Amino acid sequence: MTDTQLDQTYTALAQATARVGEAQAPLFLATLSLALLTRQTDADQALALIAQAERLANT
Repeated sequence: MTDTQLDQTYTALAQATARVGEAQAPLFLATLSLALLTRQTDADQALALIAQAERLANT
């Protein structure tokens, strides 16, 4: 993904999160996360992403 595409993706995620609202944001993000995890070709990669997100959430 190019820097421009990454910026577009981050912007779309932020806008969609704002549109669904604070109350529905956890469900939206969980649904998106599960959908993205199913696209991983390797369980080790998926598990590493989960561990990374957990570490970042606990800092």
